Amino acid sequence: MTTLTVVILLSSLIKPNVITIIRLTILALTMAFAFHLLLGKGKWQLSGHIFLLSLCMLIWSNLILYSTGINLVTLQISLIIISASFYILGKNWGILYSLSNVVPIVLHMIITRMQNGRVSITPMQIHNMSFLLAFAVNFGILIMMHYEFFKSFYQSHHKERELNAQLQLALKEAQEATRLRSDFLSSMSHELRTPLHAVIGMINVLSIENPRKDQEENLAILRFSAENLLALINDTLDFSKMNEDKVVLNKADFNLSTLLQNIHSSFKSKAEQKGLDLRLIMDFGGRQVYINGDQTRLTQILNNLVSNAVKFTDTGGRVEISVNTVVQLGKQITLLFSVKDSGIGIPANKQEIIFEPFLQANNNITKRYGGTGLGLAIVKRLINLHESELKLVSEENIGSVFSFELRYDIAKPEIAEEKAPAPTHLREIRNLNILIAEDNIINIMLLKKILDQWDCTYSLSKNGQEALDMVKTGAFDVVLMDIHMPVMDGFEASRHIRELPDPNISKIKIIALTASSDVDIQESFNFTYLDDYLLKPFSPLLLKEKLEAVVLHRSGK
Repeated sequence: MTTLTVVILLSSLIKPNVITIIRLTILALTMAFAFHLLLGKGKWQLSGHIFLLSLCMLIWSNLILYSTGINLVTLQISLIIISASFYILGKNWGILYSLSNVVPIVLHMIITRMQNGRVSITPMQIHNMSFLLAFAVNFGILIMMHYEFFKSFYQSHHKERELNAQLQLALKEAQEATRLRSDFLSSMSHELRTPLHAVIGMINVLSIENPRKDQEENLAILRFSAENLLALINDTLDFSKMNEDKVVLNKADFNLSTLLQNIHSSFKSKAEQKGLDLRLIMDFGGRQVYINGDQTRLTQILNNLVSNAVKFTDTGGRVEISVNTVVQLGKQITLLFSVKDSGIGIPANKQEIIFEPFLQANNNITKRYGGTGLGLAIVKRLINLHESELKLVSEENIGSVFSFELRYDIAKPEIAEEKAPAPTHLREIRNLNILIAEDNIINIMLLKKILDQWDCTYSLSKNGQEALDMVKTGAFDVVLMDIHMPVMDGFEASRHIRELPDPNISKIKIIALTASSDVDIQESFNFTYLDDYLLKPFSPLLLKEKLEAVVLHRSGK
């Protein structure tokens, strides 16, 4: 358009016409101002209005000042106004600007025709109404095409924005629901684990106080029921965390041979009670194999699979745990883990649904064998987390084989090699001065019973603030810190302890005792203030190991 203005301006200078020169000069200055607003200040809407109004004024002045005000330039400018108004300012302004320049042109043509005048558009003159009608209709079609296009565009854009807003709202609601569910499960886990910790803890205490034979049987029943309830809580919480992608692999060096033997030993008693032949087969035999990976998750996978195999295999059957080396290249090894049983098997049409949460092959299995249907769903997701796949081969009334391959880095012998047992005097924990920070009376009673068995010296605090004040005295070697306490929670108390100016006090060992999940603990920023943690309910032997580690650290070993 600027080029067109310059051409007309130069043509006018060849044939001087003062009015034309003034009009086109004003047009050029107006255009320059519009471009300044657009490029310099980014005001594209105001720039568009000035641009379109200047062109409309040019057309209107042509119609008023000249008898031959309609020519090819006029029509070209009119087409520019129609297109530009729609594309720059939208359908509503497009209609307004289009009518503002088309209507005057059409009226001028009609009036000129009624006065027997001529409109010079091309060498061909308008001599009849049919050409005038066709001319007006073409302008109308052009305007309607632009209007309908932008109308549809804005309607679809409006619907798209509405859908996006609805999706954003639905996503926000879903995220909030997920967060609330996670918070609820985390809270319920804590509330369920706390009394369960007391139940299992008291069972452990009673079991080592020389119970009578009939009492041992009762304690065994209590332990079995409590551990089943704990497994249910753990499975539900683990599945929830997996749905939120909060479970990550924590890799460390460990002895695979020892882990497999421990799993075999833990199920051996139950297998013997059912009259099952439970076997462990490793192609590396008695050789100790050290690898780097997530020992806890591998244990969880194998425990679930072996537990199912023992559960669904009737008396006289066989369960086989096997581990074979698929390939070993350099510092990496790929292992094939298999759990095979001669149990009830799984029908072919049910082999897909058993991996879905809360589903089992049929209701009779649930009634006969129990369970929540979460075990295999958790196993499958944990194996997927290892970038592998769980495979199943099963035949009804014949048995099943669950297998999967995992790739591990081979651990360096000097790192993975078992340390020699420390001298007995280093492992004594009775000389430790222990601070118990716990608000639950039952948990306090349980801890006192456990520590009394080892002749430990301990003091009590009922909240984080009391624990902080007592640590400031410098009289303690280790703090057994509960996380959820009134006044000041365990995390905050640990943070304040670490910020104490005396390094001998601020570096005190802090072991968290919590009913929260390990994922919740590790995800917390305050996890860095802790030296270690134990999940309730915990084994007294595990607590003893943690305290012995404190003794070893203090001795510099």
